[in-house]
Amino acid sequence: MQASTFPRRDSAGIFAAQQRFSFGKSPEQLPVPRRYRTGWISDTHLGTRGCNATALLDFLRNHIAETLYLVGDIVDGWNWGPSWHWSAAQQELVDEIVRWRHRGAKVVFIPGNHDEFRIDLVEQLLGPVPCTSSLIHTTVDGARMLVIHGHQFDGSLNPNRLLPMIGTNAYSHAQRIHDWYHGQSEPEASEGRSFSDYFRYPARRAFEFLTDFRDRAVLAAAREHKADGVICGHIHRAGHRLIRTIIYVNDGDWVQNRTAVVEEQDGTLQVIRWTGAHPNTLHSEPMSNGVTL
Repeated sequence: MQASTFPRRDSAGIFAAQQRFSFGKSPEQLPVPRRYRTGWISDTHLGTRGCNATALLDFLRNHIAETLYLVGDIVDGWNWGPSWHWSAAQQELVDEIVRWRHRGAKVVFIPGNHDEFRIDLVEQLLGPVPCTSSLIHTTVDGARMLVIHGHQFDGSLNPNRLLPMIGTNAYSHAQRIHDWYHGQSEPEASEGRSFSDYFRYPARRAFEFLTDFRDRAVLAAAREHKADGVICGHIHRAGHRLIRTIIYVNDGDWVQNRTAVVEEQDGTLQVIRWTGAHPNTLHSEPMSNGVTL
């Protein structure tokens, strides 16, 4: 276990940096599950080849939370049809979430843009889980956090507004493009950058420009719900920062980044990037500087 900076909320309602140190066990020892008050995961995209079910299954088997929020795009309803992909690992992942429910964890589903029209499929896989478009989660130290998938913050140019209307065939092509530019780079050339990266990098930057939502929309939603902050997913990029006085936390995804958000028993919020239980390495993402709109 490496030393990490854990963002911690102080009495003024913002996060202060706190250093914590812990050490991983040897590979021969079974990892002890880490216990949290709350966990947030999103963007697993079950039903696609991009779903990193094995990593998320490993994460859930090494962590325990009293409440688990599934913050949208758990099942990729847009991919339903001939392109649907279901693996043994994805079935094991679904079974593990069901086991969490049976062990007494509260599991709540907040639909995303990929599964809001296939809630029936989510319930068929996970059972009768509570479902709501958004909610307010109150941390131990009193922060009111709006939990919402995040597609509600998209701008008018965002392709996520168009893809549901152009059909599954076009979406499957978009998936292949997505897999290409999120794929592993070729071995680096002598100058330190692969040939394909010269093409992949501008494509990734263009995609992020179109899919990133506006901070003003996040700020407005928090104020509308009288919330201290927002926890969401959707853009597949974990983050933890301030938007003026509003706490913004993004739990990332389980396609490429393998990230989640957790709340410890004392109210500390952190973004975890899971790299596996052997060795039991866990990285907490520090909060970046706040931004001014």
